[in-house]
Amino acid sequence: MTRTFTTPHFETAFDRMIEPLALPGELRSGAAPELTTVDQMVRGNAVIGRFIASPALLGVKVRPTGRPVRVTAHFRFDSMSLDWWEQRVTTPGPVRGAGAPRLVLVRAQGKTRGAALLIRPAVDFHRAATGVVCFDLQPEELTAEGLFVFEMLSIDTGRPAWASAVPAGSVGIMMDLIDFAEVEGDREIGLVSTGTLPPDPGNGRLTLGAGYFVANPGDRDEPRRWIARASLVAPVLPGPRTKFAPLVDPVGEPIDSWPSTSGDAKQRIKRTARRAARWVVPVAAVPVARRARRRVAGLERRLRRAAKRRISARSMSWVGASLSVPRVRNPLADVMVDLVNRNLVQVELAGIGAGATPGVQVRARAGAEIEIFTDGPLRVPALVRLSIDPSSLRGVPGVDDKTVRWDLVETES
Repeated sequence: MTRTFTTPHFETAFDRMIEPLALPGELRSGAAPELTTVDQMVRGNAVIGRFIASPALLGVKVRPTGRPVRVTAHFRFDSMSLDWWEQRVTTPGPVRGAGAPRLVLVRAQGKTRGAALLIRPAVDFHRAATGVVCFDLQPEELTAEGLFVFEMLSIDTGRPAWASAVPAGSVGIMMDLIDFAEVEGDREIGLVSTGTLPPDPGNGRLTLGAGYFVANPGDRDEPRRWIARASLVAPVLPGPRTKFAPLVDPVGEPIDSWPSTSGDAKQRIKRTARRAARWVVPVAAVPVARRARRRVAGLERRLRRAAKRRISARSMSWVGASLSVPRVRNPLADVMVDLVNRNLVQVELAGIGAGATPGVQVRARAGAEIEIFTDGPLRVPALVRLSIDPSSLRGVPGVDDKTVRWDLVETES
């Protein structure tokens, strides 16, 4: 007689049936039952968890829909990430510290999906560096069992010498959430990684914190194009309250100039920030600290917008006269064409992993900008480095002891 088992072996009446994550949906907590598998990751409650080794992975039970699925993974490198990394990575190396770059690779279902660069700001390094990787899964990649496997590992080998990064850089990285949605149009995020996500996504400017950036393959089978702008920044002089991240050259960000009429708004912002800071407990209580930071940041944005509206409505003529300062011309705008023609502006592209890497060319534009374009599509994630020969700037007026900072002002897939 043949017996047919309708349930898996070793399953008992006490086993809990795990319902798969319905798509579209989000995974936000390590306590979610859909998170069935973790390896080298510590689960969290308000977040998915933190990686403790490289490589590491997590498995999510999802319900296949028979259609392509767009996966967007959000992660960050914060102060607790540094503590976890220091405790677990004791190998001596030339690159360490809070502001040192972290270069990680993301894989899913056994395939490379993208890479990300995480760099905490050199001057304001108590802020977390955030990253995102977005990719599409084809219907056949989610089987009937519905197990989605997400891997993160540090890129420690196979990268060029100029792409400095700490070893085992994925250790301590916190997974915030993974979003599953239907595919609608081309991907718009995760195609470029420069160190952290911009505070204002509408600004469109991405500062290169390490002199290079990560370019991930796009949806279109065509060459890639980026526009970068060079500017000169003076080194930040340390003050009594200045905190620098070690091992990274400090980069001075421009500071907004506030007219005297907005003094009341600034005082309210400071008082509100101080009151909110009383409720920020040690970093182990991640949810409370994150909610407090969001409340303070949101209130600050609202007060700034309200102050600007009041200034505009009451005394627009006076503000226009008081803020009309002469615009400082970028010294590099006069010499950028000559530098590019003399091949003194170098753009290097190196692929990550196996696969053909296209060539890259550069063309000068007005206003100290350059246009970078490849002669073919990207098949694998790539590192792109921008540099100018320092000796070529010695005779340029206004350079003095300043350093060159690159900003991506336009990206195309």
